[in-house]
Formats: sequence, structure tokens, C-alpha cells
Amino acid sequence: MLRGLLTCFVCLLLLGACAPALAEVSVRTDRNGDYLATQVFYAGAYGAETKIWSPRGRGVLRKVEVLNALGDSNGDLWPSICESSLRPHHPLVVWSRFNGVEYDLAWSIWTGERWRDVEWLFGRTDPGDDLDPALVFDSAGRPYAVWWRDVGGDGQVFASTLLVDRWTKPFLISDPSLDSRYPSIEVDEADQLTVTHETKDGTVVQTLSFEFPDTITDDINPQISVDVMVNSVHERTY
Repeated sequence: MLRGLLTCFVCLLLLGACAPALAEVSVRTDRNGDYLATQVFYAGAYGAETKIWSPRGRGVLRKVEVLNALGDSNGDLWPSICESSLRPHHPLVVWSRFNGVEYDLAWSIWTGERWRDVEWLFGRTDPGDDLDPALVFDSAGRPYAVWWRDVGGDGQVFASTLLVDRWTKPFLISDPSLDSRYPSIEVDEADQLTVTHETKDGTVVQTLSFEFPDTITDDINPQISVDVMVNSVHERTY
């Protein structure tokens, strides 16, 4: 979205070979504490791994709130960031976080005063690395996430959506017989969700439809279903 491009500043800091690689994901606020923008600074010395989570330092004039300050030391991967479609357009962040054995998805959202405490999207029980999340908000302000899971060298694409205060279980949306990776997600003016992902045979384009019950609260286990329709397959040519 154009708004997100205007308010999310991505800066490459070129550092000397001996300089520390400092970076951060942060929210910038005005003097009243109101949200202005999400800032992403990344850095890396020549020949070193790129850093993105390490805070660049604080100053009395820096009205910023840093997310996941220990992420680089933990081995966390790049975040996916998306602003809500509803004012005041607070940002949601999802990323692959190392749990000591493999990567699972973690998330946080700006509450208006601070970053929400980092949580896992769901229980850390499923084997395989969860990678490359992508996010989108529909017109009602509901976020959706897609990602792929590396299970024994084969990829499977999953989707989930945020209820009141928690994410649904992961829904497998790719063909389980195909190695499927690197999903992206878009929403149109009619709130139709389109997911694109890659396979060895080509690019698959799908339409997702989430079916919700009339009432959704954190006190129930809603019976949510997802209809998946394959729109097209763009065959890979060699």
C-alpha cells in the first residue's frame, strides 16, 4: 500500500569493516506519544551478516520504541511489517524467531503506547522451520498471514488470521504433494484474498475465503474454515 511505503523508512547504513553493525525495527512517535511511522534500519559490515534487530542507541530527542532488541543475538530473521487499514494505522510485525531448535513465527503489534509483548503465533509443537511470512489487512482491519514451512526439505504454504487476541490454527493451503514456497498475499477492494506461491513447476495463484461464525471472542474455539481455489498456474520455462 502507498501509505505503508511512505511511512516505513528502510535505510542501508554502510559501516566500516571494524564498526559495529547496529540496526533496529522501531516506531516513531510525536511529542504526545501518537504513532507517526514504523522505521526499519538495517546494517552490516563488509563480509558480515546483515543486522536488523539491534538498537542503534537512544537519545533524549529520539522518540522511538524498539521491537525485539535481542533478535539479532537470537538469530531471528527478517520481519514482515504491515500497517492496519484502520486509523491510526498501527503496525503489525511477524517474523521467524529461533526457538533453540528451529524457526517458528513470532508476532507483535503496536498498541498505541508500546509494542505488545512478543508471542508465538501458535504453539511450538509442529516440526519444521516456519519461514518468509507475508501480511495483509482487509478493509475491516483484520490481518492475515501466510508463510511456508520446511518439512524434511519440502515446503508447504500455510495461512492464519488474527481473531480478537490470538491467531487461528495454521491452515494448509498449498497442494501437499508439491514443494511450495515463498508466498505473498494481496487483498482487493472487495476484500478478496489472493495468495501467490512458488513451486518447481511454476507460480500458483490462489483465492482464499475465510468462513467465520457470527461471533468471535477469545472465550470460544470458533469453527473457522478456509476455502481455497486455484486461479491459475504459470508454468516455469527453462
